[in-house]
Amino acid sequence: MTTTSIRWGLAAVATLVAEIALITLSILCVAVYSYAIHTGETPEFYGAFAKVSGPWVSLIAGGPAFFLIARWIRRRAPAAALGTAMAMSGFYLAIEVAILLLWPGESSATLATLPFVIGGFVFKVTGAWLGAGGTTARAPAKTA
Repeated sequence: MTTTSIRWGLAAVATLVAEIALITLSILCVAVYSYAIHTGETPEFYGAFAKVSGPWVSLIAGGPAFFLIARWIRRRAPAAALGTAMAMSGFYLAIEVAILLLWPGESSATLATLPFVIGGFVFKVTGAWLGAGGTTARAPAKTA
């Protein structure tokens, strides 16, 4: 393994951390809404709120979460940070597309969340790229 190769195990762990972080943030959003903002409703009401707020939480918090996780990757594997962060983004995309396609329900609901998925993924990849040091100057390769 070279020093610039992708660290696949780290990318897989980072993907799981990203999934857990965004799910936790979505649960916290519903908890704050149900306990502090709009109390006294039925569980079905809060379930409907979770379906509406989940894509928004992913869209808004996804970029910063991926930025922080990519910074963590960069501290653990500086030479392989950019490739590993992009592999993490690819793994995340594969998981999210599989969930979106396999989720039971109406296809119109799936189409309604498609702009959130695409926009959120753009923010997540950008966050991962910036967090992994995608803007730092690279040393020119020696061709001798």
